[in-house]
Amino acid sequence: MPKKILFVCTGNTCRSPMAEGLLKKMAADNHWPVEVQSAGLAAFAGVPPAPEAVEACQEKGVDLSSHQTQPLSKTLVMDSDLILTMTAKHKEMILKKMPALQEKVSLFSEFADVGTEDIDDPVGQSVEVYRKVLGQMEGYIQKAVGKLKE
Repeated sequence: MPKKILFVCTGNTCRSPMAEGLLKKMAADNHWPVEVQSAGLAAFAGVPPAPEAVEACQEKGVDLSSHQTQPLSKTLVMDSDLILTMTAKHKEMILKKMPALQEKVSLFSEFADVGTEDIDDPVGQSVEVYRKVLGQMEGYIQKAVGKLKE
């Protein structure tokens, strides 16, 4: 059965959909069965991604143009095998509401074994900042591939 991975950020317009897109592309390129979704702790449903996120992802061959934001829900959380958060605060907020998820929730950088760095929110900044954030997440995914395939 494919593993179900959920990326979580604040608004689900840039960081988590970019991570979702990167991992989906990597999984497709490597014929690796995985389901990847993203959601936001403060997201409204149906908002398109930030144009800068779409542009930065297009440069990596990832199409985010059809992404629609979704708020984090109990159903999404319960249906996921692994929940990767962009910041320590996101992780804390999820575990405060649902402490039983301790085994499922991880800070993205911790899961990639690169420390406890937050992935800064690029919202409202230049496409260069989005590219930098995308590169940081791509590095984390590459470092975590072994764990993700288990």
